[in-house]
Amino acid sequence: MKKNSDTMSKDESINEQVKLEFPSKSRKRYSEEVKIEIGNDILRSPLHCTPNNQEQAEFNEMVHAYKVHQRMMQLSFSNIDEFLDEHEEGPKLRKMDPSDVKQLSEVEFAGLIYWIDKQKPYGELPSEDKSALLTRYSVRKLSLDHFYSASKYPDHCSRREFVMNNYTYVPSDRTGFEQQDDDEQQIAAKVALFSGTFTRFWNNVIDQFVAMKIHDAEIVFLHSVLLWSASNNEHVTKETIKVMESRRNWAITRLSTWYKNRNMKEADLRLQRVLSLHTEIEIICDMHCQDFLVAKMFDICDMSEFFYEKLCYAPCNADPKKIDPELYEKFKQYTKKERQEAIEAINESEIQENSQSDSPGKENRCPLENENKVEIAEKKEPSFIDIIDPVHLVLNSQILPKVMAKLPDDNYNMMFSHYFS
Repeated sequence: MKKNSDTMSKDESINEQVKLEFPSKSRKRYSEEVKIEIGNDILRSPLHCTPNNQEQAEFNEMVHAYKVHQRMMQLSFSNIDEFLDEHEEGPKLRKMDPSDVKQLSEVEFAGLIYWIDKQKPYGELPSEDKSALLTRYSVRKLSLDHFYSASKYPDHCSRREFVMNNYTYVPSDRTGFEQQDDDEQQIAAKVALFSGTFTRFWNNVIDQFVAMKIHDAEIVFLHSVLLWSASNNEHVTKETIKVMESRRNWAITRLSTWYKNRNMKEADLRLQRVLSLHTEIEIICDMHCQDFLVAKMFDICDMSEFFYEKLCYAPCNADPKKIDPELYEKFKQYTKKERQEAIEAINESEIQENSQSDSPGKENRCPLENENKVEIAEKKEPSFIDIIDPVHLVLNSQILPKVMAKLPDDNYNMMFSHYFS
């Protein structure tokens, strides 16, 4: 006799729901890979094991949770047809379009809040420390997620095509910061600005992930040491500094135990390699934020519509004092070159116009036609290359913070206050 939904156990209710929503083959995969959370009860997959040691159990649960977290974010970008096709033919990738950024930002913001909320004891910290750590960790969390996602596609990595978690990839001649109305000049400027940092994360992080076949557990470890990094000490209270040091030591012990439980060969060397990746990611995130700050100074990058600019590229992540003078000078020279090329193109156009003025029939051209050309030229908006005079362009560190300063109507605090209450 069939049970009522009111009298069915939670396990039975879940099984009935899964049977309705998934065919038999997909149901098996679903039960192996995904956990369902109802209230405080968590049903773990058969692949998940809980060690006797509660500390290690917490780490193993985080590894499992991260896998589910990434998969759920990925599924947020899928429609029904894409989801079904993926199981039959594998994921289909397409070139990233500027319009993709809106949905990407929404999903990644939710993912950021979800993941940091799972980190113990983040929720018990003072509100000001939680705010500081969220801001500092945001760019590091997203960067590590992106690096890991890209590393799962070695063929694309060899072509320097950056595969994102939303089934898109950024080609080698793009940055992911392109906008719908960008011209070739603006696209080239962004590539020139970000190229140094991009080359570094390809060579020193993503290629390393591919070579060592990095595991989810090692990514979770990196997330932990990035969140509780000593580089955040100047932004939090003394009590939280002690907590962060304790959590870093906890993470090292947990990963070492994870290696031991799996009889990992040369575990100590591998741990050192992962720790060096942590240092490299910290450097790259600082470089990337500096790149973005310079881009804002030259008015060629605008992410103000999304949380990235207010959180990831906040002043505590993009310190004007840390801008590499060589990067600034390099980009200044680049704009000078672009400006010179633009001037040469204008001169060439004028020469052609003058030569055509001597051709037969030119004297019969309607005067109104020339007047219209002048009027159109006067109305043409100057590009950022036309506005900036590289000769007089100098670095003024006193005004740099204003680039990222809040506007009077900025609702940044309102946006996040309920997460820290």
